[in-house]
Amino acid sequence: MRLQVSGRLEQQQTLTPQLILSMDILQLGVTDLEARIQKEFTENPALELVEKPTFTADEPTESSSEKVDDETRRLMEIVDNWERPATGERRQVGSSEASDAKHEALMNTVDRPESLEAFLVRQLQMLELDPSLRKACEIVCANLDDRGWFIGDVSDLARCTNKSEPVLARALEVVRRLDPPGVGAMNLADCLLLQLNSVVGSTEYRIIDECLEDLLANALPKMADKLEVSMEEVQEACDVIRQLDPAPGSAFADRGHHGIVPEIAVDEVGDKFVARLASDRLPDLRISSACSAMLEEPQLKPEVEEYIKTRVEGARALIHSVELRRRTLIDIAQTVIERQEDFFRHGPSRIQALTMQEVADATGVHISTVSRSANGKYMQTPHGVIELRRLFTGGVEREDGGVESRESICEAIRDIIDAEDPAYPLSDTQLAKKLANLGVKIARRTVSKYRERAGIPQAKLRKRYKG
Repeated sequence: MRLQVSGRLEQQQTLTPQLILSMDILQLGVTDLEARIQKEFTENPALELVEKPTFTADEPTESSSEKVDDETRRLMEIVDNWERPATGERRQVGSSEASDAKHEALMNTVDRPESLEAFLVRQLQMLELDPSLRKACEIVCANLDDRGWFIGDVSDLARCTNKSEPVLARALEVVRRLDPPGVGAMNLADCLLLQLNSVVGSTEYRIIDECLEDLLANALPKMADKLEVSMEEVQEACDVIRQLDPAPGSAFADRGHHGIVPEIAVDEVGDKFVARLASDRLPDLRISSACSAMLEEPQLKPEVEEYIKTRVEGARALIHSVELRRRTLIDIAQTVIERQEDFFRHGPSRIQALTMQEVADATGVHISTVSRSANGKYMQTPHGVIELRRLFTGGVEREDGGVESRESICEAIRDIIDAEDPAYPLSDTQLAKKLANLGVKIARRTVSKYRERAGIPQAKLRKRYKG
């Protein structure tokens, strides 16, 4: 056995904590970032939110000596709380004033949206029900899915609870009379019938009860023959049914998501469009002057100094990452605006083919940075609020050598279908021929993909029948 020592040169890329934090902050939407800042603010005494002055010219301002006294008092309390923590309690850092400010910030955060279950229970509180039935109704409300449909059956629920089947059956009937209409349904037909105001035996009722599969397939002639009514009456009944909601509880499920907040606004300045930050929800941040001054104290204990240094470095890293995020968003948004100027002037039908690599090359950043900047970030444009990612799209080469973006192809398909005769809707093959006449030659299956992307049903489901 022979031992030998050898050397080898290699390059290895490592991510610093600052870079990891910057990437994490960049990919957050404005609402999530706001929550992240509030969390850091409550946990890090070295981080301060810059408040806008609210005093008027007639109001006395705080003297510099009073401000110094406040800072000194906070310094003393930080040291005092660090060196002499109460027995059995977490070590607290910061003055009571800082705690009050953090508490106020927490109180100003957005409440969780009301769930379907909470909405139904609130309605139950307004009804005169005996305690046992009320409890059974609450159990039923807790066993609804995101659509608002009842999960399982009453017998299964009775075996899992201490309620009898008759009580739970009564409770289910109570819940089915609550808003939104259709809640507590057992299946699709039941859900639609709960919302239908028509009497039993009406054409609408019979279509749902007897011809649901034909309704989903838009097979109106078959329904007319089966129900022995005119085609015109079936068409009118189907129009009424299509206004019903097959998933009445889904509106409450959607409330669990953050609302869309545009971060970027586009202004027309002269003959150009310019990007700017639209949301002022994000506060300005700074390092606590108390913590900074404390590090200058010569008698500061090493463990306290290490703690404060760590907190200051964390606050400084967050401030840098938030500012870098702002600059990156503006740079990328402005580059996208310049390359999609036709969209801002004329609308979605004029979106041009644009890749993230093109924007990355123009701004001098990595393509992953462009992706993080575009995902979940919204822009206020002359044509409404749009996700930045939507302005990145591939394309299809035209006969004249130009490139047609996917979005503009979807818009062209919408325009063609809007002009079609609803009694004779165009098939995907016919749509492909119409697009070819416009200079865009794509296969039928590609047309199907773009049509589905645009949310347009196939021809047989678009067909309307005449009497």
